Amino acid sequence: MDNNQIPDNIAKLMVQAVQSAVGDDIHEDIAVNRLPTKNSVPSRIWDFINRNLIESLQTQECSVCRASRGPWEMLVVLEESTRFIVTFMREKRFSDLVKSQNKRNKMHYLDMLTLYFNRDVPSPYSQLSIFPHEFSDEDRLDEQIQLLLKDLRGDSEIVRNHILVLFDTVGFELTSIRMVMLTPSLEIAVEENWNPYIFRQESVIVETIENTDSPSNIPNRGLKLKGRAIEKRKKNLKRKQDVDENKYNA
Repeated sequence: MDNNQIPDNIAKLMVQAVQSAVGDDIHEDIAVNRLPTKNSVPSRIWDFINRNLIESLQTQECSVCRASRGPWEMLVVLEESTRFIVTFMREKRFSDLVKSQNKRNKMHYLDMLTLYFNRDVPSPYSQLSIFPHEFSDEDRLDEQIQLLLKDLRGDSEIVRNHILVLFDTVGFELTSIRMVMLTPSLEIAVEENWNPYIFRQESVIVETIENTDSPSNIPNRGLKLKGRAIEKRKKNLKRKQDVDENKYNA
């Protein structure tokens, strides 16, 4: 096995953890709790991703620890054979961070992880920036890394590099997922396509309507029309019928 590559069985488990979370797990949550709106779905998906990662990787050759950056809680996976630490992110969020890096005053956790663990990862471009961007809190990098990865305890000392798993979704479907190794400038130095690990199957969650008399399940949503509205509807219907007859007789 190449110790510069996440083992296939671990990569598959990571993909399945994400796919289940963005698919059947969140879909089932909405159906079971009869949620009429989905405002919190994008953030609630992360709780399912984190749970799935713990359940699927804890018994493998991995250490899974919790980390937090302000109010945001996440998981960091240490894959022991490669000594890579792995975090997960949506493609759009990553794109936003890349675009805003030179404008940020303080480090995002992705900046911290790449600055600390990937400082020796070569840029994919031959020409390097003469004046690289510096953050105001970069002098506290060691301290912040220790705080971020405190649950790894002494294991953080053996980490070789940081790996980021990026994914994209449409509806309740995982459409793409890839593994990347970044430079401190958030350039992609190494990339591996994990799309072949996405399993193809129909969702086992079936949407049901328990109360067919609910206002949300009938065309007029349970509203009663007043007299003037009824007359207006009749006139519109008569006008449509006249237009249809004229078209037919033409």
